[in-house]
Amino acid sequence: MDNIIHAIENNLNDEYPLIVCQRDNVTELLSQRDITRVYVEARRVRICAGKEVYESNKSLSFLEQQLNPDRFIRISRFEIANIRKIACFDFSTAGTVYIRFDDGSVTWAARRYVRAIQQALDRIEAGRE
Repeated sequence: MDNIIHAIENNLNDEYPLIVCQRDNVTELLSQRDITRVYVEARRVRICAGKEVYESNKSLSFLEQQLNPDRFIRISRFEIANIRKIACFDFSTAGTVYIRFDDGSVTWAARRYVRAIQQALDRIEAGRE
């Protein structure tokens, strides 16, 4: 437990801290690079990293403030996605956007977040030029 507290204290001053989460009654620290998405399911905040699913005691809004805005975007009222883990978008369905992640998992973005998604994609593309 002391190691966890020490790691948290060391990362408090980091620009983008590790994310504290739980799985099987064990507290773990996740690098933001490993997180695919953060979402609410059954009134619990879940964090996907690869094939693993963790839980957080923090709210989705709190985690959104902790996550790197160059990497994470809000895609619905209940979900935040790591844009660098997204394999493809399908904008052809009216009202929603189909999203497939590089690990094969899928989700949908709400229509009201399409503009923010497109702006994030534009920022990424501008950074590559």
